[in-house]
Amino acid sequence: MGLEVVVKDVLTRGEEDANRIRQEGSDEANAIIVGAEKTARQIREEKREQTAEQIERRKNREISSANLEVKRATLNVKKDLFDRVYHEAIEKLTSLPESEREKIIKKLLESQTDSTRVFSNENDESMVKRISSLEYGGTIQCSGGVMLENEDGTVLQDLTFDSILKNVRDRSLKQLLQILSV
Repeated sequence: MGLEVVVKDVLTRGEEDANRIRQEGSDEANAIIVGAEKTARQIREEKREQTAEQIERRKNREISSANLEVKRATLNVKKDLFDRVYHEAIEKLTSLPESEREKIIKKLLESQTDSTRVFSNENDESMVKRISSLEYGGTIQCSGGVMLENEDGTVLQDLTFDSILKNVRDRSLKQLLQILSV
């Protein structure tokens, strides 16, 4: 009977060891699964955060791009408006009655005393010759007004409507942009 007891004892211990090893393996497997699930949750959360950040960056880029496009379109509209106002002003000055143009040209001529020659557009040539004591230098391409030159031709004063309006527009551009931005 001794052998049977020994065999039974060996089998019992073997079964206990097997159960213990299975339990340890099961515990280890569960620990690995819990760790893997935890790692997977962390990875998912990190990816979710990265995706949210990427979406936010892309949204901000799109908004910035759209804002720039709106600003560009607004500036183009303002530029078109300035150009239209400039051309309308030139048209109004060009279509003034001769008596009005004469008053304006007299004022321009009075403001310049060291000039010896005067130039004008073809339409105002006879008027300028009649109201000015300066030598008539010839016709120039302009909407109206005069261009004055000193005796040696080194100083040329552009008092044409085109030039005066352009200077006013350039000097007033910042102020006009501020007014239109309100």
